[in-house]
Amino acid sequence: MQHLHNKFQIPGLPNTIKKRILSRFESQCTELAHIMQHAISQIHLSFDGWTSPHHTMAILGIIAHFTAPSGRRMNPVIGLRLLQGSHTGANMAKVMLEVLRQYGVAEHIGYCVADNASNNDTLVNALGEDLIFSTYLYDASQRRLRCVGHVVNLVVRAFWFGEVDRALLQDIILVTSDTIAQWRRMGPWGEARNIAIYSLASPQRHQELKRLGGITVFQRDNATRWNSGYTMINSMLRNRDAIDVFCTRHSDLEDGRLDPEECQQLSDAIAILEPCQSATLRMEIDFSEIPNNLVELDFLRSTLTAVLRKNQPNPHCHIRRAAADAVVLLDKSWEIYKTITVCIAAVVLHPAYKWEYFEVAVTKLEWTNEELNDSKMRVQGLWLTQYNVSSQSSEGERQPDIGDLPTTPSATWRAQHQRELIGM
Repeated sequence: MQHLHNKFQIPGLPNTIKKRILSRFESQCTELAHIMQHAISQIHLSFDGWTSPHHTMAILGIIAHFTAPSGRRMNPVIGLRLLQGSHTGANMAKVMLEVLRQYGVAEHIGYCVADNASNNDTLVNALGEDLIFSTYLYDASQRRLRCVGHVVNLVVRAFWFGEVDRALLQDIILVTSDTIAQWRRMGPWGEARNIAIYSLASPQRHQELKRLGGITVFQRDNATRWNSGYTMINSMLRNRDAIDVFCTRHSDLEDGRLDPEECQQLSDAIAILEPCQSATLRMEIDFSEIPNNLVELDFLRSTLTAVLRKNQPNPHCHIRRAAADAVVLLDKSWEIYKTITVCIAAVVLHPAYKWEYFEVAVTKLEWTNEELNDSKMRVQGLWLTQYNVSSQSSEGERQPDIGDLPTTPSATWRAQHQRELIGM
């Protein structure tokens, strides 16, 4: 310690380290504020709220997305603020405004990305009411973008549960006979969830399942843990023999054993949900841009529609009803994206899609000619009012060629459909 003390000059007073950390933080904030104030793009925001497990604190996290004067894209965390009082959109907007004014960028806000909670709609509307913009008109309905990863998660939830009692979807640690019966009404995945949670309810049950040959620890599905349902079902199918024996040993589960037909439906569900998992993972990296995300939604709808066609002769098949619920939610999401001009513009400006993307949608009767013409007028208006300035690529940055674009299942699917529909 003496050697380290001489080398690094460990401070002797207990508050010194804290003071130095805060001083360094304030210095970095000042530097970041200077960069943001001179950004060559608008300051776009993504945000989300978080509540601690025991509800002792609520935090609003804010990330800024912009292009620095050097041409570098930056995505710094600019706020992790405690929320006081109710979590209404208006209350969260006040906290966000404090952060934006601290960095001196309140009048340079572009688009806001958040999940589909209604209080986020209120937050973005409140920003529009409280801020005074001197350079452009702030239209909250056009500035509010949806997190596509969250949309995919909602699609999966709709696939699993449809329009069921939301109280039933709360996480259940101890499974009682009543809750087992409720989940069982949801079909094969309700049965599977019963088995997974029952086996995890005590160390003894879990150890028993392992002794029977269960090699995988089940991951319970959870509303905030995306793709957890897919992971749970996947591990259950791999341990089917051990689970079969386990169910026969426990009277609460004996009537809920998965028969071959139900296991086949679970296998079909895995085939549907795997693209959802892959899409979610791709949206966590730089691939996550508006055009690619919208193509992912198109691809998922195509996958679900194929399930509906395959199971058309059997209208009472559970997986068919599940796919229908998921398609309904996807269609609702697409109706929202159609109204947001910047989403249309982002697809049109993508070198792999352009207007042809939507012209194909008209051919497939997914769009009308009126919607296409209206979109063209709105995109032109957006360009003329906000982006009609000469610009060049930043030094050292090369614009992507078509060959540089990422190859994904959804992109390959879309390219194939485009070639078929235009006769290439």
